This record gives sequence, structure tokens and C-alpha cells, in this order.
Amino acid sequence: MADNEMKFAILGPSGSGKTTLLACMAQEFAKQKPGMIIPESGETMQSLLKAYRALKDEADNPRKLSFERPIEPSRNLREYAFTINGKRASMPVKFYDFPGEWMNPGSADKERVINIVKDATVIIIAVNTPYLMDDSIDTIDKDNGCAIEEIAWAVESGLAEDKSGRERLILFVPIKCERYLETPAKRTELVHAVKGAFQRVRNLASDPRYKLAMAILPVQTVGSVKFWHFKRGSDGRIAGEVYRKEKSSDKFNPVNVDQPLRYVMSFLIEQSARDEKRASWWRRLFHRITFKGDLKEVAEYIRSGIKSDNDLQSGFEIFCGRELIGFKH
Repeated sequence: MADNEMKFAILGPSGSGKTTLLACMAQEFAKQKPGMIIPESGETMQSLLKAYRALKDEADNPRKLSFERPIEPSRNLREYAFTINGKRASMPVKFYDFPGEWMNPGSADKERVINIVKDATVIIIAVNTPYLMDDSIDTIDKDNGCAIEEIAWAVESGLAEDKSGRERLILFVPIKCERYLETPAKRTELVHAVKGAFQRVRNLASDPRYKLAMAILPVQTVGSVKFWHFKRGSDGRIAGEVYRKEKSSDKFNPVNVDQPLRYVMSFLIEQSARDEKRASWWRRLFHRITFKGDLKEVAEYIRSGIKSDNDLQSGFEIFCGRELIGFKH
């Protein structure tokens, strides 16, 4: 935690729902224990609230059995800063979200991407599930909608630049995935599809230069609707996505949006315990004053609701580094 700040890189194509994912995560913990995780600025709060309310209002509209989500690409780097608060200590947390087009070896912003990934202790890969799983689209649309090769390049390049040898957590988070979690067979198919698509990233776990934990955590950011089909423009290209509710009375009901942060906290607790065993006396004192103080209590509270990959309904699977997350083999 350089400068006592935990940095997250959120990787995914533009319009994949990264902001919505973060907004749902923030709202979930605000409901559970207000004041524990708070945005550092009103601008951050307003941006996330806008995304959250727009999604909720669409999903809760009783006059609509279906609604559209247009592709709204990010144009600039977005930094979402939060503070995790204890009574006597706090820890800054910053999420970095940037346009998917930056994740390209030929991009003018490629160095910014590499540095963001290099500095991040946690990498969240937002998997645009309908584009990965739907057979009605061609290879070009699938590549544009998932940015698989671009994400692999960004992770490989960022990790290669970091010589510290520190441990990292990489979370594959399928979103818009309600349709693909209905049965055990569909959940298995989704996991296999993610593992196959992101094999280049998964291969990094066998590189002796890196100490990585990886897991797939499907998150239902709406819960009450399922992907139906793609909307296409007059040119035949995909212009958005259409989602459908089974009943008009179905309400906005996110599922597992809390789990990515619970995995992060479990990872940090295990990291702290290992660091304390290895560190000098003054670093151990620092840990007791900061992370080992009442922040440890907050972290333990967040970790307490974690689901393991033994929960067959979740579609979770830990690919590697179980001990780094705090799970037994």
C-alpha cells in the first residue's frame, strides 16, 4: 500500500458497465453500515448516485417489461476516491476507470494504462457477459464488446513494469450475467467461457515473477432482469442492449455486488498478517496503529460475509492463490 493508499484498476471495454458495478458496490455498503466506506468528494458521490438511480429507475418501472441500455463510452480517465473508516484510523481507496480504447499497444495513452496497472494492488476485470456468451454476434463485435486481447495486454504490460514482487489480486467480474446463472449447467458454461477467453491473463499465475490470486465472481447489478437481445442501428452495428423482466412487479435486486470488496478485504487481511511476520519492529508498530487497529475490525466485518467457491449457486471459482485470499486448499 504505497503512501497508505489502496489502488484498484478496473479494466473493461467502454460501455461495459464498470461505473454501474462500482455504484452498486458503494450503495450496498452504504446501506449496511453508513460511514464505513464513504466517497471522498461530493463529485464522486453524485456521479455514482446518478448511475445507480438511472439503473434502478429503469428496472423498477412497472410499465416496462423491457428496457434498453445504450452504449455510453467513457471519454476520460475517472478516479473514484473512497475512505474506509475506523474510529481512530482510515485508509484511502482509489478506483481508476479509463476508456477501453486506451488498452491498445498503439494508443497515445498506453503509458497511463501501464502505470495504473503497475501501481494497482487489485485488478478488477469487468467481463461484458452478453458479448462473451451470445452466439448471435460475430467475432468483431465480440472482440469490441469484451476487449479480451486489450485487457490481456494491459495486465501483462503493467505487471512486467513492476519489480517489487508484491502480491496482487485479480478478480474477473462478469456483469449483466443474470441470464447465465439460472442453472448449474449455465453457471459452469459461464465459468468455462471466462477461463477460456482470458487464458492469457490466467497464464501469468505460472510466471515466477508474480504472486497472484485470481477468482471469478459473477455479479448481478440488477438481479430482476435478464439480457434479451442486442439493439442494432441502421448500419447493422450493435447500438445497445435490451433487457427484459419476467413480471412487471419484479424490482431492482442486485446480487453479490458486495462480494468483490469482501474478497479484497480478505486478501488485505492475509497480506497484513504475512507482512507483519516478515517486517521489522517499526513496520509491525505501523500495522498495529493503522491496519491492525480498528481498521482491522472494519476489514473483518467486511470479510465476514464472504462467499467461497463452495457456494454452488454463486458461480464463483478461485483459479489460483486460495491461501492469499484466506481460503484453505
